Amino acid sequence: MPDIRRDEELESPVPPAVPVDVATSHFEAARERVHSLLATLPTPLGPDEVPNGHVRQHLTDAASTASDGLDEARTARTGLVALRDLRSAREHARYAAAGWSVVDRGRTDAPFREEHSRTVLAAREARQAHEYVGTDPVRAALVHARIETGLRRADQTDGAPRADSELLAVAEWGERAESAQAYLDNARHLGSQFEAALPADVGTLESVLADGAQTLLAAVRDRREALPPEGTAGDRTPGRMVLEDLRWEAESGTSSLSEAIGPASAVVDATGRLAQFRALERIGTRREADELARPTSAAAIRDIRRTARDALTAALESSARPELVRTILVDAGYKVMGADRHLSQHRGAVSVSALDRSVAGYWHATALARAAPPAARQAVQALKSG
Repeated sequence: MPDIRRDEELESPVPPAVPVDVATSHFEAARERVHSLLATLPTPLGPDEVPNGHVRQHLTDAASTASDGLDEARTARTGLVALRDLRSAREHARYAAAGWSVVDRGRTDAPFREEHSRTVLAAREARQAHEYVGTDPVRAALVHARIETGLRRADQTDGAPRADSELLAVAEWGERAESAQAYLDNARHLGSQFEAALPADVGTLESVLADGAQTLLAAVRDRREALPPEGTAGDRTPGRMVLEDLRWEAESGTSSLSEAIGPASAVVDATGRLAQFRALERIGTRREADELARPTSAAAIRDIRRTARDALTAALESSARPELVRTILVDAGYKVMGADRHLSQHRGAVSVSALDRSVAGYWHATALARAAPPAARQAVQALKSG
């Protein structure tokens, strides 16, 4: 069988990225924020400081996770992954610091709730004022989709925390306030960095993105309507699994521009779904040709896994717009990672059917990777037409 690392060490073969250079100063500011929050905690945090062991463990774990996030950000494979790691580190550090502030200074959730409300308002104002500047529609779609997502997450207002103690409820409000601010900070930074690299007199591409999204979403609807009826449930073979998974993913998601976060996100989402429909067709053809029979040897499973990983690399290297293809390959990479995780859990002799989920994951990733370049070309053409 393939020699796969243990679960906790697994990573997606294709990390997410955004075609913007993140300033070193932005990373440094996030790291300093984490350090300053953790500095408010006594070290170590023991029973004298927080007698309740359950509460103390929550705060200690959060502080430890924040520190780990700093380390992970330093070795992140892309700037976007580093931003994600640092945002998570900020959230956990604020959770610990806010919880400790209840013990240390008797703070309540009121200031954290007010802080969160101010950030939500600022994010909504930023969404209303957002301009879809750019010169290249593809690059603009990728960058603005990340900004749209960040601003949407910054202005989300969830319900009350579900913590089982008043102290941890305050900690959650601190985490929520920090999370919203981190999303807003990152969205603003990506926007400013993107604009700084554009000509001074650049115009807006909002109508181009909206028209392209409409074209792509119409193609998605046509594909969905042309799907044959689902077959009756049969044996749970890996071929059947991947067919059902791809069909569900292709049929899910945004159906119209009004449902999308914004036009840029609609373009990216529709491109991914078109790739899923293409992948579904590939799997259907292979099943009809009886090419998806359950493998019967370890060597066959090694080959299936190697084919999936090679397909990811080939798709990224062969495309004229690899940055757009990457958005699809990230999902395919997670399928490989999930299949690896399932495979790594087995030791010794196992029934071949116990590996069906891994085999289905590798086939899923292969089909999606091979469908990514033509889907990206369709998206580029839609944006040109718009």
